[in-house]
Amino acid sequence: MEKVSVIISTYNGARNIVRQLDSIFGQEDVDVSVHIRDDNSKDDTIKVINQYARRHPEYKIAITFGQNMGYAKSFWTALKESEKADYYAFSDQDDVWLPEKLFQSISAMDKDSMSVPQLSYCKMLRCDERLQPLEEQVSVIPVNQLTKKLTLTKTYSYGAAIVINDAARELVCRCWPEVYDLPHDLWAGMLCFWFGKVHYVDKNLYYWIRYDSSVTGAGTKKSGRIYRIKQSLNGKSYVNVTSDLIRNYSDLLTKDDLKFLYKIRDYKSNLFDRISLLLDKEFRRDTIGGTIMLKAGVVFGWY
Repeated sequence: MEKVSVIISTYNGARNIVRQLDSIFGQEDVDVSVHIRDDNSKDDTIKVINQYARRHPEYKIAITFGQNMGYAKSFWTALKESEKADYYAFSDQDDVWLPEKLFQSISAMDKDSMSVPQLSYCKMLRCDERLQPLEEQVSVIPVNQLTKKLTLTKTYSYGAAIVINDAARELVCRCWPEVYDLPHDLWAGMLCFWFGKVHYVDKNLYYWIRYDSSVTGAGTKKSGRIYRIKQSLNGKSYVNVTSDLIRNYSDLLTKDDLKFLYKIRDYKSNLFDRISLLLDKEFRRDTIGGTIMLKAGVVFGWY
């Protein structure tokens, strides 16, 4: 069976981590291990995990600790520190996976091209704690609607939906851009789309449970818009990782890629580059409102 290392960053997750672990170790037709990095929890998260591991000595669970660095960098650090496997899957600390999630995700990949970075992502069912579907569901963008320019600013593959192969892990772990508010799933998704292969599994393979304490908020379009407006009013637009791409992935970038990335890197000091980005119809978000916010970020130098 294929070996899959499930990567979890925990923070004050004592209440719900056991149900998630049960669903992970209930995965079918794969050899699962779990690598947990605790991001300096203040509750009994570590105690609960250790108790779980003692009750289930047959399960492979590794736990590391560290200073609080935020969930995104914590996930990236856990991925980098995890033992070698055939595949790696991000997991939230409080969801529930269907038993076939991992197997169907890795089955979508091209087994004849495992030296190429590959990522698969699936849909999820947004639900309450009782696993009852909520009225608003998540709109997931299929891979045939993605472009390089869109993936620079849009998270198309939600963290817990992602499974990557070992080549993709090496790609993603080259560096972590120290930019404000960078999600680990945007970073992984963007790199794999630019430099590898991306596969879409058009099935709901896990329950994305919304709690009052969820780190990523309510997960609605309204909450996302409110957050982005607040960020823009504070002079912060969408994340900009172009300098890190140029510095750390230049060996993989085409001449056209570099030309575009230089425009983004230099637009604040180059009027021509700024106007070019504003007029570029492919440099956009997936909604009109999002595109307006992105272009406003260019106008005011927030991006």
